[in-house]
Parts: sequence; C-alpha cells; structure tokens
Amino acid sequence: MDPQPERDEPFSPSPALLEQLAFRSQLRYFFRRALTALDASVADHGLSPMGYHAVLVLGGAGPQGMWEHELVDNLSSSSAHTSVLTRQLVAQGLVARDREGPDRRRVTLRLTSQGWRALAAIADEHQQRLHELVEGWDPRAFEGLLERIMSVYLGLEGRVSVETLRPTEIA
Repeated sequence: MDPQPERDEPFSPSPALLEQLAFRSQLRYFFRRALTALDASVADHGLSPMGYHAVLVLGGAGPQGMWEHELVDNLSSSSAHTSVLTRQLVAQGLVARDREGPDRRRVTLRLTSQGWRALAAIADEHQQRLHELVEGWDPRAFEGLLERIMSVYLGLEGRVSVETLRPTEIA
C-alpha cells in the first residue's frame, strides 16, 4: 500500500515576516544594482571581479604586499586559480611577484605603481557611481536604512546605534 502524500498546508506569513522579506528584497535589489555598477567600472580597467578583489586585497595589505598563500586565503580560492589570476595581474603590470627565502618558494605579491594608480582610479569611480545611485536620497533615509539593516538584517537591535545627523550636517 502506497503511503499517502503529505498535504501542503497553507502557510500564512505574519505581517512582521512579510515586512522583513520586503526589506530584504529591496536591500538585495539595491546591492545588486550597486554591484553591477561597480563591476562595470572594474571591467573598464581590464579587471574581472575576482581580479579586482585580488588587487583590492593586495592594496589593503599595503606597499609591502603579502605572501601568495595569504592571498589564496583572502580570496577563498584555490591555489591553482589564484596562481593563474596572479600571472594575469603580473602580465597586466598591476602586480609584482617576488620570490624569497633560500629555496625561493616563498612568493610575495605586491601592487606595482600601475596597480596603485588603477586602484585609486577605480576607488574614485566607485565613489562617483555609488553617489549617482543614491543621488536625491534624503540623508535621514540613510539613518533609517542603517538602523533597519542592523535590526532586521543583522539582528543587532539595541546593540548598535546610528548617530542622527544634525540639520546643519544634512545640507
């Protein structure tokens, strides 16, 4: 005898859940629009999103750079993929690769001058594109958005507060 199929009981979401899902959907929509704009700017500089991430991580490490295995960890990628990516960035003149140690196995990666200039240009473009994305928003809306992100999305209600802008700071 075949078991009876389970009936799909109707689910009635609470108003709080509906509000949370609508907010999460809006936030994700804004995030995707921002990411698309930022990725387009990165592509204008001949970088893939992962290539930009690598250059950004190396920039964050400072002029001394970092060991290649640290970059692998930061990118959450495989050694093989990171090695191929690194070779591409070296070929583009954005990254320098230095071998160190008695057996020359330790590889240090650092940005070249060209890499630093590209990263600075991308940062300026990102700021401009994000500014265009939020042009016309009331600055007080950002306060509300940040508070909602902290409470609804991150569950930090009451643990972190947003400083309210004074009217003179809004202009």
